[in-house]
Amino acid sequence: MNARHVASAALATMVLLMGGCSVTPEPNEPTPAFTTEEEAFAAAEETYRAYVDALNQVDLSDPETFEPVFALTTGELNESDRTNFSAWHADGYSLSGQSFVELIETISTDLPEGGREAKIGACYNVEDVNVLDDAGRSVVEASRPAMQRLEVTLVRGPAAQGLQISSIHPRVELVC
Repeated sequence: MNARHVASAALATMVLLMGGCSVTPEPNEPTPAFTTEEEAFAAAEETYRAYVDALNQVDLSDPETFEPVFALTTGELNESDRTNFSAWHADGYSLSGQSFVELIETISTDLPEGGREAKIGACYNVEDVNVLDDAGRSVVEASRPAMQRLEVTLVRGPAAQGLQISSIHPRVELVC
């Protein structure tokens, strides 16, 4: 994997712009019950904040630290996180800095009606996050915006897991 490809992959995952397809849960899985939109959005926000916290705890030299991130994702987002973290670990990369959520807004949900997804908008600050190669050089593009404007799609997971993030995409119209 050349440095340009790794830098692109690092940028994509660390700023949470890697998208995945929504995944339909297996039929007959127990799912969390949401009686109101407010309850569904509170669960979606809690799940996304837990994902950001898990990303902040990743130590690329220790694959066990990846597991909390994987537990909060599903589908192609989960697969891309697994692929990227494994590659960075193998290549001796490291992470520095912390990211944080500055704003979360509600977009849509059908969870209270027995549906399967919720969408939230997030202002995600990655100003202090850096991905370093094995020589200590940054692989993050200098043009990366410090504030990422995102649309996060969450789907029902197994009851023990509540919601899981299925995709994260740019949300241009979000004001951060």
